[in-house]
Amino acid sequence: MKAIKLASIFAVSAVAAAVSTTTIAADAVFTGEAGIEYTSYYGDSKGTSDLVDGTDVGEVELKVDTGVVYAEIEIGTTGADEATKIGMEKLYVKQGAVSFGRFDGTVATGAYMGIDENFGGVDLATAAGDTDNTGVRYAVAPGLTVALEATTSTATDDSDVGVAASYVADLGGFKAGISAGSIGDANAVNVGLQMDAGAATVSVSYGVGEKGTGTTTDAEGYGVSLQFAASDALNLGLEYASDEEAKVDGTYFYAKYTAGDLTYAFKNFNGDIGAEKNVLAVTAAF
Repeated sequence: MKAIKLASIFAVSAVAAAVSTTTIAADAVFTGEAGIEYTSYYGDSKGTSDLVDGTDVGEVELKVDTGVVYAEIEIGTTGADEATKIGMEKLYVKQGAVSFGRFDGTVATGAYMGIDENFGGVDLATAAGDTDNTGVRYAVAPGLTVALEATTSTATDDSDVGVAASYVADLGGFKAGISAGSIGDANAVNVGLQMDAGAATVSVSYGVGEKGTGTTTDAEGYGVSLQFAASDALNLGLEYASDEEAKVDGTYFYAKYTAGDLTYAFKNFNGDIGAEKNVLAVTAAF
């Protein structure tokens, strides 16, 4: 582990030394969504009160790319009156095929494909947390990425440093991939297949691994999803996901119809993998 830590420190130092000090101007790109939604709970979740809300669907996202530094900031609401939360989603340096900083995710789940509303694969996580906050990535070739990733430190333990890799082969209308990683006592492997069939995209993915430190917890699950562009205005999606270790599963369905500036959406969450609810929303994006 010490060797891995030293290697990662030298890798970051070497890349950082190559970063130019030239200031590069870049325009900020703002995107976002606003609207209103109604959420109704049913089944095992019927004890939760229904909600009409005009802030939960709202967010503003700021993206800045100077060519050397990429930043992505998300500004959303907490649901309370006028309350706002700001999150630094991504912040990393780019130097050719190498990038380092915060990526908001792990390379170990790079092969998990399709809708991931209920299950998004098995990530790398020790008792100190996941590796979203720190990584060094190298794009070896199209579809192939290797990385060093790290957890945060705790009051009693240093940061753990591990490795991850992802390979996704794009064969034109068909994708197949495998991604994996290991950090401390934790590990993860994810595989995925995706096929385009006209207006439909079918995805099948599976993930397995161990999380934690010392006494680890097994993690295993899979997802099957279908996305269908019925027309330029109407998009449909269906996901079935199962958490094999927790012994829970469920479906997620959405239908979105865009007319002019507005998008009308219906979402249904069913099963014991999460809260059972129906959501109706009308939004506008910018």
